[in-house]
Amino acid sequence: MDAQALAARVGEAMFAGDVASRDTMGMELVACGPGRAVMRMQVRELHLNGHRICHGGFIFTLADSAFAFACNTYNERVVAQHCAVTYLRPGRLGMRLT
Repeated sequence: MDAQALAARVGEAMFAGDVASRDTMGMELVACGPGRAVMRMQVRELHLNGHRICHGGFIFTLADSAFAFACNTYNERVVAQHCAVTYLRPGRLGMRLT
């Protein structure tokens, strides 16, 4: 099996079992390739904080999930040791974050 096919198969299997990303957060796995993954999430009412913008923790979770999928594309189970996110602008209700 070539690297792209392996990465896609791993991504599909991980996503099928990822209740947190898929069901709780409403994320979708857009693409998965060797060492990379693209995920997106539409900002819903339940993601909003007291300022009516997407809570940073939810944005971080989207980034963390994409990172996890990218790191596992070689079919070796790995988890993150460290991660940092810089917020460039607020996520607003209805926006699709990728």
